[in-house]
Amino acid sequence: MKLLYDKDDVPNARKLRDDRIKWLKELGAVALSETPLDDEGFLFSYQHSDEHYQRLVADHPNVTDRPEHRQELVRLDHVLQCLKERGINVPTPKTWVIEVGDAPPADLEFPLFVRTPKTSWKRGGTQSRANNLKQLSDEMELLRRTFGWDTPILARRWINVAISGKFMFGDAPQEIRVWIVDQHPVAWSFHYLHVVPSPTGFPPSAVDLRLLADMAAGIGSAFQSRLIVADFVRDRQGSWWFLEAGPGAAAGTAHEHVFKFVADQIRGGYTPLVGDAVGGQFCLVQFCPCISTRLARSMIKLPLNRVSQKHLHASDGTVALPASSIGRSVQPRRFHAAQQQSRSGQ
Repeated sequence: MKLLYDKDDVPNARKLRDDRIKWLKELGAVALSETPLDDEGFLFSYQHSDEHYQRLVADHPNVTDRPEHRQELVRLDHVLQCLKERGINVPTPKTWVIEVGDAPPADLEFPLFVRTPKTSWKRGGTQSRANNLKQLSDEMELLRRTFGWDTPILARRWINVAISGKFMFGDAPQEIRVWIVDQHPVAWSFHYLHVVPSPTGFPPSAVDLRLLADMAAGIGSAFQSRLIVADFVRDRQGSWWFLEAGPGAAAGTAHEHVFKFVADQIRGGYTPLVGDAVGGQFCLVQFCPCISTRLARSMIKLPLNRVSQKHLHASDGTVALPASSIGRSVQPRRFHAAQQQSRSGQ
């Protein structure tokens, strides 16, 4: 399977200092416009609009993601609804959807973070936090002036996040992006690496990584896309919260080795990733079909019959997971216990 990119994205990538197309070319990726119509491939491209993507792949029936698969992931309200309908319960901030013309719900709990279904764009600093109805109204008006008068507004319960460092717009949270290939979590990366190269709170513990992989596996099982990203943030008590999911083909990262590892997985390759404090792979021992027995042994340095949860390693950004923990619905009770264990540092 070929790795593909959209040649029209190159100017935007240069302007944004986004190196993903460059990294894809180093892996042998080719432009979609130069690819035979019946070739199989996976397309990495920006999310311009649903109509734009449909036109882009219309004549390439064997190129994934298909438009309907990507569309499942572009709106947070749809993502949350899909998880609810499938009974996938992960810790996430309570969210109220306010349509145009609707009065604010009576059960709102301030403070709130305010965003649209498609973007968490905000004015920056503390102005994204609404402490009362007046501030909520002001934020909603600003977002609708920017994104359209009929834009639904998502008001989310505020999280007092743990801070990884500072950048030009204020505090950067301890946020991790989990990369999910064919419904299985394969890698993770610190989300603000492009502005905070040495973050506080990293690397995450083995317990943290196991918890994130388990949550991401549940989320990935709800969608058809071959590549999904799920973003999680840690609060000041040490608990992890699911923030949003999106199409991985349009998702950014500053971690070159993680991105190349994920792209290689998409095309069916397997080049072990040497992790670091801000990114690494999830080694799915006895689960991932692309990992041989010999390679799995070498990655964890233990006989497979001795692998257990106490043998989880995170010093190099890699964690080995028991196969039984992957691909099933996530239960709140399990997460409560795991969050407690994570906070205690066990």
